[in-house]
Amino acid sequence: LLNAPTFLEVAKVMGAQMATETDKEKGILSAFQKLTGRPPLQEELSLLKELQRTEYQNFLQNREKMKGWLSVGEYPIDPTLEQELVASYAVVASAIMNADASITKR
Repeated sequence: LLNAPTFLEVAKVMGAQMATETDKEKGILSAFQKLTGRPPLQEELSLLKELQRTEYQNFLQNREKMKGWLSVGEYPIDPTLEQELVASYAVVASAIMNADASITKR
C-alpha cells in the first residue's frame, strides 16, 4: 500500500519540502512531526539522517536510481532544487510513512 503511486508522490513532495531547508536536520524534524504528530526520538533522527546521507551518495553515483522517486505523480519538482537531494529526502519521507510511528498512534 505505501508503495502505491499516491504515497510515493507524497514522499516526493515531502522530499522537495525538506530539500528547501538550509538546515538538513530541521527538514527531517519537520517532516517527521507532520507525518507522525510527534517529534522523533534521538535514535530515530540519527537513523533518518544516516539514511538521507547514504541515499544521497547512492543517487550521486547512479542518477538512474533516483528517477523512480522523482518521476511518479503529477506534482512538478522545482528544477532549481538539487534532484539527488530531493530524491534522498523522498526516501526519508517514505521511511517515515512506513514506520510504526506513522501507522499506529499510541
